[in-house]
Amino acid sequence: MTQTRTTPNPTRVATDVSDARTTRVGAALGIASIVLVATGFAIAAPTEATLTSSEGEVVAFYTEAGLAKTLTGGLIEVIGLVLFLGFAAMLTSRVRGSAMADELLAPTARMAATSYVALCLAPGMSAGAAALWLAHHGTTDAAVLTALNDLRSLSYFISLVPFAVFLVAAGTAARTTRSLPGWATVSAIVIGVALAASLPFAADGATDMAGLVGLLWVLAVSVTLLRRPERAGEQPAIA
Repeated sequence: MTQTRTTPNPTRVATDVSDARTTRVGAALGIASIVLVATGFAIAAPTEATLTSSEGEVVAFYTEAGLAKTLTGGLIEVIGLVLFLGFAAMLTSRVRGSAMADELLAPTARMAATSYVALCLAPGMSAGAAALWLAHHGTTDAAVLTALNDLRSLSYFISLVPFAVFLVAAGTAARTTRSLPGWATVSAIVIGVALAASLPFAADGATDMAGLVGLLWVLAVSVTLLRRPERAGEQPAIA
C-alpha cells in the first residue's frame, strides 16, 4: 500500500495568515471606533440641544458648554468615525465570494459606509462645531444657533440611511457567502431594516435607539472576528 505525503502549499498558508491579520486589524479598528465614538459622545453629548429643544435650550447649551471640553469630545468622536471606515473596508472585502456579493452588495455596503461617515462629519458635526464656536466667539443669536443645531441633528438622521444600507447589504452578502456567523448576518439585516423604518419617528427617540443597536452590532462583530478571523470551515492558519 502506497502512502502519499501531502506538503502544505506555502503560498496558501502565507495568504491565510495575511487574511487573518487583515481581518484582525480591521476588527480592532471597529472596536476602537465604537469606543472612541462612545467616549466622545459621553464628553460632548448635546443632550440639551436636540431637534425638539426650544431656542432657549439650544442657546443655553452652546453658550454654557465648555468650549475646550466639548471640542475635545467632538474630535474624539470624529476620529472614531474615521476609524469605522477601516472596519467597513475589511468587512466588505470579507463578505465577497459570489457574483452578487462581488459586483453589487459589497461595493454598495462600502459606498454606504463612506456616505455615512461623510454625512456625520459634514455637515453634521461641522454644523455643531460652528454653532459652538459662534456662541463663544461670534453671536448668540437664537435663530442662527438653532438653525445650525437643526442642521447637525438632521444630518445625523440622514446619515443613518446609508448606515442602514451598509448593514443590510453587508448582512445579505455575508449570508450568501457564509463569511460571517449566522447571527451576525440575520441581525445586520434586521437592524438595518428597523433603522430605516424608524426614521419617520426620529424626533421620538426610536431612531437613536436603533442607531445605538447598529453600533453595538459593529462592536459585537469586531470582537468575534478579532477572536476568530477564519471563515466558517477554515482551519486557523499557522504562520
